[in-house]
Amino acid sequence: MHTEILSYSATAPGTAGAAAAALTGDSLIIKNNQGDNRPTILAAWGFQQAAGFQQIAFPSGHDTTRGYRFAVSADNTSARVPLGSFLALTAQENLSVTIAGSATSGDIELGCALIHYPSLPGVNSRAISYEEYLNRLEKMTTIQASVTTATGATYTEELINADSDLLMANRDYAVVGMESSVNCLTVTLRGTDLGNVRVGCPGGQNVDGYQSNFFKDLSEATSLPLIPVINSGNRNNTFLGVVTNEAGVSTAVPVTLFLALLA
Repeated sequence: MHTEILSYSATAPGTAGAAAAALTGDSLIIKNNQGDNRPTILAAWGFQQAAGFQQIAFPSGHDTTRGYRFAVSADNTSARVPLGSFLALTAQENLSVTIAGSATSGDIELGCALIHYPSLPGVNSRAISYEEYLNRLEKMTTIQASVTTATGATYTEELINADSDLLMANRDYAVVGMESSVNCLTVTLRGTDLGNVRVGCPGGQNVDGYQSNFFKDLSEATSLPLIPVINSGNRNNTFLGVVTNEAGVSTAVPVTLFLALLA
């Protein structure tokens, strides 16, 4: 079982919209989940320079004309799948993503989907449920870092201990949520404990505790083990990242991870 982020972009798609392409390292083809439980999209959001819409269509969805379409306002990264709901997928089907927004040459419009795989051979992320989180919560702490972006529409990463290295030795930490104080598409985490795939939450300021509680609230709403767990012993193989557009190149993005030390 694991959860991973899928990011995509379209350049100057205009108000009519254009097909989005997956960022390097990602794919719009759903992986070969096995078993009776289908993979699902738990959250989806955009980061746009002009208001428009994003649309995710796939063969097993409601329809292939519009599928699941939602409006996106400029710089608003709120998730557009109601909390506790999901879009059920079928293994190995192809997502057709459309983004409508800015028509200005060079403007990159971005989107994300958080996909949960109940059973994916070869990948098994560590994660706990909301109930286990409450039972094991010992102390809260944070990691505050600054990730400087290199190029637009790509994942930029640094080691989780690049800015500070204060986690207790060989202890498990639950990642309750993550935020960036500069608007961007997503804040991501990738490492050994996460099956070497990225998990992420919407980038942006922590309005009403939305980002700081993102994984906790998602787990509580779905009754699924969706709160990522990392061990401090793997800090040299755990990477914190962000995705932004061409306007954010060479920008230092302050990021905060909200962590719970687990008993």
